[in-house]
Amino acid sequence: MRYSIYLAIPLMLGLAVLQTAVLPHFTILGMSPQLPFLVALTWGLLHTRNEGLIWGFVAGLCMDIFSISPFGLTALTYVVAIMVALVVNDAFPVSRVLMPALMAGLATIVTFILNLLILRIIGVIYNFQALSFLPTLILLNAITILPIYWLIYFLESKFRPKQIHL
Repeated sequence: MRYSIYLAIPLMLGLAVLQTAVLPHFTILGMSPQLPFLVALTWGLLHTRNEGLIWGFVAGLCMDIFSISPFGLTALTYVVAIMVALVVNDAFPVSRVLMPALMAGLATIVTFILNLLILRIIGVIYNFQALSFLPTLILLNAITILPIYWLIYFLESKFRPKQIHL
């Protein structure tokens, strides 16, 4: 975990720039996947819960830099959604295909609804019409997490030193 934060900060800043500057030009059904969020969730699925939460917080803060919503809101919703997904994931057997997609869908639901509720409570939005985008975003994130998960899993297996137990 010691090096994890040093990797998370520049990676999430780069992904946040990619998310806000490039991906809006390459949408699928009018939406783009939430790359920083999915990378943070993947890191939590492959490592410890604490590392996933730290990565989610860093990802949220990086996205908040480019957002018009109140600063810290995205970080809060990412951390809560990743925590829920990782707790639920611990209750099921390990699966490299099904569980990442299901956890991405679950985390997307939590972060989207929590974000809308907080924005409604503070008076930024007045209705919940954005909920119509939720099914598309769930499907998009559930599909997009699979190559992200497999890439990070592959890189970890190739470059991370193996632990030797005596």
